[in-house]
Amino acid sequence: MGTATETANNVRISEENKTNVANGFHEKVVNGNAFADTLRETTTDELRKSVQEKKENAMEQISNRMNDIISGALQEFETSLREDISKRGLRSPNMDKCRDKRQSDKKGALPDKEFLPRSSLLNDLFEITHIRTVYNLFMVTLILFFLNTVAYDIMESGTLVFGTVTIRIAFANFPSCLYVWSLMQLSTLSVYVPFNLWSYQRLQFSPRSLIRKCWDYGWLTTLIIYNVLFIIFPIRLMLNENLGVACKLIVLLEQMRMVMKSYAFVRSVAPRFISYKPHSDVSQPSGPGFSQYLYFLFAPTLVYRDKYPRTNTIRWIVVIKNFIEVGLVIFYLAFILERLVRPVYKIFGTQYIEPKSIVKNIIEASIPGILFFVSGNYLLLHAWMNAWAEMLRFADRLFYKDWWNSTSYRAYYRSWNVVVHDWLYTYIYKDMYEIVVPRNRSLAAFTVFFVSAAFHEYVLAFAFRFFYPMMFVLFAGFGFLFTFVGKIATSNVFMWLTFCIGNGILFSTYSMEYYARINCPPYSNYYLDLFAPRSWNCQAQFVA
Repeated sequence: MGTATETANNVRISEENKTNVANGFHEKVVNGNAFADTLRETTTDELRKSVQEKKENAMEQISNRMNDIISGALQEFETSLREDISKRGLRSPNMDKCRDKRQSDKKGALPDKEFLPRSSLLNDLFEITHIRTVYNLFMVTLILFFLNTVAYDIMESGTLVFGTVTIRIAFANFPSCLYVWSLMQLSTLSVYVPFNLWSYQRLQFSPRSLIRKCWDYGWLTTLIIYNVLFIIFPIRLMLNENLGVACKLIVLLEQMRMVMKSYAFVRSVAPRFISYKPHSDVSQPSGPGFSQYLYFLFAPTLVYRDKYPRTNTIRWIVVIKNFIEVGLVIFYLAFILERLVRPVYKIFGTQYIEPKSIVKNIIEASIPGILFFVSGNYLLLHAWMNAWAEMLRFADRLFYKDWWNSTSYRAYYRSWNVVVHDWLYTYIYKDMYEIVVPRNRSLAAFTVFFVSAAFHEYVLAFAFRFFYPMMFVLFAGFGFLFTFVGKIATSNVFMWLTFCIGNGILFSTYSMEYYARINCPPYSNYYLDLFAPRSWNCQAQFVA
C-alpha cells in the first residue's frame, strides 16, 4: 500500500515537473519570440536610418558634385566670354559695365576695387544712332565756333588766327613744361629702388627689435620728406619758367598724379612685408618687378595691382582717333574762351560794372561753364585715357560711369571721375573707415571731400597764381551738403540745374579775378595781394 502511494506521488511530481518544464519552455519561447520581434524592429529601424543617412549623403555628394560642375562650367564660360570680349574690341556685357567693387576677403572690410575687361561707356553708346547724334551736335557746335572765329578775325584784325592765339598763350614755354615733367617722372621712377631697399632689408632684422622699428620709421620719415620736396621743387621751377596756364595745369595735374601713384604703390605693397612673420608657414614675400612698377606709372589707373586685365592687340587706329579728338577738344575749349568768356570779362577793372550786371554775367556764364565742363571731361576721361589704355593694352576702361543720368550728388561723385574716386575710396575712405575711425562713415566721407577739395584748390591757385577758394567752398561745402540733400531732392533736372549754376559761378568769379589781376593795381602788402582777391577791391576805385 505504502509503495503504491509513493509511486503515485512520484508520478504526480514527475508530471508537475514536466508541466513546469513545459511552461518554462513555453515562457522562454514566448520571451524569445518577443526578443526576436524587438531585435527585428530595432534592426529594421537602424537599417532604415542607415539607409536614409546613406541616401542623404549620396544626394549631398551628388548635389555638391553638380554644383562644382556647374560652377566650373560657368567660370569657364565667363573666362572664354571675356577673352572673346577682349578679342572683339572690348564689348563688355551690361552686367560688368559698371561693376567696379567686389567683396573683400577680410571680415568686416569694405569691398575692394575690381578690374574687369570692358570698354568705356561712351564707346558703346555711340554705336546707338540716337546717342551718336549728341556727338554730332557737339561737332556741329565746333564748326559753328570755327566759322564765328573766322568772321571775327576778318572783321576785327583782317587776319585769320583760328583761335591759335589763345592756345599759344595757354601753352607758352611748352619745352620748359616738358623739362619739368621729365624731372618729376624720373623722381617718381626712383621711388622703386629705396622701397625695395627698405622692404627686403627689414626682413633681415628680428621682429619687434629696436633696429627694425628705427629702420621703418626712418624710411617713413624719408618718404614724407620726399613728397614735400616733390611738391615744392616743381612749383618753384614752374613759377620761375613763367609757363602758360595750360602748361601749369599739366605740371600740377601730373604732379598730383605721380604723388597718388607713388603713394598707392607703397600703400599696396608695404603690408606684404609688414605682416610677414619669419616663423610662420607663409613663404617670404616678394615685391613687384620694376616692369610692373613702370607699367603702373603710365597705366590709366591710380589703384595699384601686380597684374591688370590686358587686351591682345593694340588698335593704332583707335589711338590716332582719340589723339585727334584731344586736339579738336583743345580748339573747342579755346573757341569757348574766345567767343563766350573773354569778350564779357576782359573789361573788368577798366570801368565800373554794376552789381546787377555781375549777377547777370554769373547766370550767363552757366552756358560756357557747362560746355567747358562737359568738353573737358570728354578730353581727359575719355579721349586721353582711352588713347593711353589702348597703347598700353589696358583692358579695364571704366574711367567714368553714366554721371549725366545721376539723380543725386552721392551717385554723381561716385560716377563722374571713377579713376580719382577709386583712389580716394581705396586709400582714404577705406583706411579711415577700417583703421583710423572704425565704422564712422560720415567722418570718412568728410575726409575724402576735404582732401579732394584741397587738391582741386591747390591746382587752381598755382595755375592762375592767385588764391580764390571758390572751388573749395563749392566742393567741400555745398558739395558735401548736397550728398545729404540728395536723399530728398532726387531729380536729374535738379542735378543739371546745379551743374550749370555751379559752373557759372566758378567761371564768372575766376574770370573776374583773372582780369582783375591784369587790369587792377595790386595790394600794397605782398602776402595780402597773394591771398586777397583783387576783384573785391577793384570796383572801389571807380566809385571814389
